[in-house]
Amino acid sequence: MPRKAPTAPRTTIRGTPEPAPVTPQTPPTQQTPQTPQDLDTAYFARLIDERMEHTREQISTLTAVIREVTLAAKDIPADDEHDPEGTTVSVERANEVALLAAAETSLIELMEARERLNTDSYGICERCGTAIPTARLEIRPETRFCVECASVRRR
Repeated sequence: MPRKAPTAPRTTIRGTPEPAPVTPQTPPTQQTPQTPQDLDTAYFARLIDERMEHTREQISTLTAVIREVTLAAKDIPADDEHDPEGTTVSVERANEVALLAAAETSLIELMEARERLNTDSYGICERCGTAIPTARLEIRPETRFCVECASVRRR
């Protein structure tokens, strides 16, 4: 079999190195950690469901705004270079598209959190296997990492 050539580390749009993928560090002899017994799963199910509904509404609103901006851009001459409104419309649309992408990512993360809750693996750090503090889960119910592991990932 031919050998794969070493590849250069991936970079983000800004040219900074992309962080290495985080893999769970659960020893192979242990079972997969389960949702902590003292975690109020019904509360977190409601919280995640509420956040998912809010995010879906946000996506719907942003989609409508992008549609309006796109339709408004059709009324503006194609010569953006000399039209002061042209760049404004382009920037506004780009901002709305970025917000939409962030909302869609958030919805996916919330759906994955709901799935972890359903499969009894919610509230456990995917990197170190320890319980994620309840206060962190209340702030970011979709989180997959404890504070320490999340800070390591960001470096």
